This record gives sequence, structure tokens and C-alpha cells, in this order.
Amino acid sequence: MEKLNRLLLSSFLASLLLSALKLYAGLVTNSLSIISEFLHSSLDSLTTLITLLSVRYSMRPPDETHPYGHRKLDSLGGMLGGFSLIITMMWVVYEALKRIISPPEIEIGILPISVMLISVAVDLERSRALRRAAKLTGSRAIESDSLHFSSDILTSITVILSLLFIRAGLKILDPITGVLISLLFLRSAVKITKDSLYDLTDRIDPKIIEEIRDVCLSKPGIISVERVRARRVGNFLFADISIRVGPEHPSDDELAEAIRERLNMDVDLIVERSVESIEDLVRGISKGVSGVLDVHAVSISKTDGGKRVSLHAVVDPGIEAWRAHEISDELERKVREGIPGVVEAIVHVDPADLPILTHSKDEIEDMIKRRVEEILKGTDYSLESLKVDEPWVVTIRILVPGDADFKRVHDFTHRVELAVREIVPSANITVHFSTR
Repeated sequence: MEKLNRLLLSSFLASLLLSALKLYAGLVTNSLSIISEFLHSSLDSLTTLITLLSVRYSMRPPDETHPYGHRKLDSLGGMLGGFSLIITMMWVVYEALKRIISPPEIEIGILPISVMLISVAVDLERSRALRRAAKLTGSRAIESDSLHFSSDILTSITVILSLLFIRAGLKILDPITGVLISLLFLRSAVKITKDSLYDLTDRIDPKIIEEIRDVCLSKPGIISVERVRARRVGNFLFADISIRVGPEHPSDDELAEAIRERLNMDVDLIVERSVESIEDLVRGISKGVSGVLDVHAVSISKTDGGKRVSLHAVVDPGIEAWRAHEISDELERKVREGIPGVVEAIVHVDPADLPILTHSKDEIEDMIKRRVEEILKGTDYSLESLKVDEPWVVTIRILVPGDADFKRVHDFTHRVELAVREIVPSANITVHFSTR
């Protein structure tokens, strides 16, 4: 920061020095073109002062009244610099038109040419230094100041050529050259002003939004990008994104670093995540596999080189074995491709239960309850609770005497599980017991 301030201060002093030299040369020679250059350099000095102040204040850290920092001051400086450059170029056009109508009479000697050559050398060094600083910081104000010094180089060369043209009797080339140069820099000045206004009004190039979206989707673990909002101030980007992610996903810092590398600018990133469970991910993938009616009993575990996903897929009981195998292979492949980090997928194919296809959840629960109560008749056991959840998870709790034989109780719960599986073969069934 201190180095940047020194650069801007030296540019400001250089502008003042050039203004003084041009004023002296213009008064001595009565050269209107050099006097115009003095006005041009004076305006550059003002622009450089604006740049110095705007960059210095824009680099202040965030505070209570400016939680996003002060970087918009830099864009404000860039806009003022752009406006001043537009005014300068309009002045050059005006002076050029005046010279076409009434060519000036000036005294041509060593002094004006020497002053303009000194101006070219100083402007060239300042322009190169400021251009490098603008690329490093992304500062609109510094970019504008760099363009000011670049315009000075060409206008100074134009003045030198004009002096030589006048001496050779080709006075008309002086204003024509001035008009062409002014139009060239007018285009650049309009661009800087427009970009600065975009920063101040939070407008952003849609390409930047797409770049952020592409970076996010390229990261393992990010399923989709729901929203991207961003605003740019110079070379600083404030971004707010909402993403859907799997169980394993990149951190905020990893995303910010990836966006920073892609866009080559500083990033302040806020991330809102909605995390999908492994079962939700598998169920979403299974909807894209023809023939899969449902999935259940999804689990994930570690294996060599990554993760292993195991699941049961429910299919039509009337299909042939080769088709069931084909469905299993396709689902395994899509699970491996669709979930980052998964290197192995194991799919067990279950035939769809006819009651599941033709009865509601409440009807299935009633069927299971009646079947369990039939088994409980003639025993001193009772049904404490029964719960059926989709996609077909059945949880049953049997109440038994405290002094009951454990092996007998275990065998009985297994019998209940087998009876329930006759109704819903592919269900995830758990039979517990508690004592009274």
C-alpha cells in the first residue's frame, strides 16, 4: 500500500512539473497548442490527485458504517477520472476545429520541442508504472490515471509533429491528427467511466456469474448451484452463492480460492449449503434408471481408494432375470458416476411387493398388525408398538415378561420378522422387544 501511495504521489508531482514547463513554454512561444497541452496536464494533475485520494481511502478496512469496506471510492475516483478525460478530449477536438478554421501563428524553436520531448519521456515512464499497478490492483482510478498519461504521450507527440508540420507549411495536419487521437482516447475514457458506473450501481458482467457457476459445478461434492449473486468493485468480488451438496463437499475457503484463480481477482465469498443425505442422492439417481420403482436400505462405507455404496432396488416382479441384472448394472454405474468419491456400488435387486403396488401405507400397516396379532395369540407376549414408514421401513416392538427365556424371545421375534416379510418382502424390518 505504501509503495502504491508513493507511485501515485510521484505521478501527481510529475503532472505538476509538466504543467509548469508547458505553461512557461506556451507563454514564451505564444503557442496555442502548447497552452492547450498545459490545460491538458493541469487537468491530469487534478485527476491524479483524485486518484491518490480515492485509492488511499478505498483501501481502508471495513468498519461499523462500511461493513463491505470503502472500495467503491476507487470506482468513484475512476468515474471522475474518466469524466475529466472525456472533457480533455473534447477540448482537444474543440481546439483542433479552431485551428482548421484559423491556423495559429507561433514561434517555432528549440524550447517548445524540448519541453514536449521531456513530457513524452516522463509520461511514458509514469504510464507504464501505473498500468502495472492497475493490473495488480484492478483499480479503476489507477487505470484511468494510466490512460491520462498515455493520452499525454500521444498528444505531446502530436504537438511536436504539429510544430514540424507548421514549419514545413502543412498546417492542416496538426488539427486532423489531434482529432484522431482525441477520438481514440475518448473511446477508452467512455469505457472506464462506464465500468466505474457499473461498479457503483452493482451491475456485473453475466460472464462472471457463469464463471462462478462453472467453478462450483467442477468441484466434487457439489450437486447443483441454486443461486449466484455477485457485485464487483475494481478487482474485488463480493459473491453470495447457494448450492446443493452431498455428504462430502469443498469448504468455503476452497471454493473462494478456486474462484479467485479463475477470475484473477480477490473474492469475499458467502456460501449457503443444503446437504443431501446419501439416501436422497441415491434416490434421485435411481429416478433416472428405467425399471427402478424404489430404493431402500442405502448405506455407505469406506473401501480401498474411496467409498462403497450398498442399496436395494425394487423392480417389477414380472421381468426376466437378464433385465433385472441390466437394471442393477446401470444403477451401479450411475451411482459411481453421480456421487463424488464413490468407487464401488453394490445393488441388490428386490421384486416389488404386490401389496405395496396396490395398497396404501395405512392398509399395509393394518395388514401387518393383523398378521402379528395372529402370531401373538396363545402367548403371554403383546404388541407394544408398530410403525411403518415409506419407503417401507417396518419397526415393531413386542412386550414380553421380564422372566421370559431370552432364546425363546429371540426366536419369536425372528418368526415375526419372517411373517412380516411375507407381506412386504423388500422392507427393512426390525423387531425389538422390551420387558414389563
